[in-house]
Amino acid sequence: MLEDKESFSIEQDLEGWVMDKCDNWRDHYEANYSDKFEEYYRLWRGQWSSQDRTRESERSKIISPALQQAVESSVAELEEATFGRGKWFDIKDDYMDKDQADVMMLRNHLESDFKRNKVRKGVAECLINAAVFGTGIAEIELSTEKEFKPATQPLMDGELTAVGVNIVDRTCVKLRPVMPQNFLIDPVATSVDDALGCAVDEFVSRHVVEKLQEQGVYRDVELQEAQQDFDIEPDHDIQSIYEEDKVRLTKYYG
Repeated sequence: MLEDKESFSIEQDLEGWVMDKCDNWRDHYEANYSDKFEEYYRLWRGQWSSQDRTRESERSKIISPALQQAVESSVAELEEATFGRGKWFDIKDDYMDKDQADVMMLRNHLESDFKRNKVRKGVAECLINAAVFGTGIAEIELSTEKEFKPATQPLMDGELTAVGVNIVDRTCVKLRPVMPQNFLIDPVATSVDDALGCAVDEFVSRHVVEKLQEQGVYRDVELQEAQQDFDIEPDHDIQSIYEEDKVRLTKYYG
């Protein structure tokens, strides 16, 4: 604990302390899990690599689809067990409350929001990642979107009626799956609650950050082009990396 305080005082800024932690967590991930997770991904996608050869004289590049079929069949069964009955979640009321109508209304409203924000699609992708890598990770995102609602308004003392739309701000809660190479966490923690912190490290489009800068979420500073880093790319087997109009964004939670 004393060493952490001394390190924080020497660096004199929160940004340096956070990035130092993220770099250490990234080194731990690459040293212990990166190679295995890349192998799991290749076998699932049916991509051949010389690293997967069992002997030096092996010349065959055929990847059997049996593993991919087994993973997708298992995930399909999980999705059917989760979403197959229609109501895939429930809200329980306080046992002292005899009126259940308020909770039913909240559940129906939450179900409508889940459909509008495509939460079920995010859960399904998390199940795929969990089946391939052993862990499903998702990030809860809060955003504000413009919602257009049909509306009418009386004019000229009710003689005429104007038909149009009302624009209102709506708060959206979305579930965004995160690949294992883009997620950093305290290595000695057993859960997110026990960890010192966690981070999502990935490439995003430049216009996404610029939009958040205009909204006041991020400081209005000049954005620099991101350097190449194959370790956090969504697909490690791509031949060329798109370098324009993208920045590296690290979001720390702790």
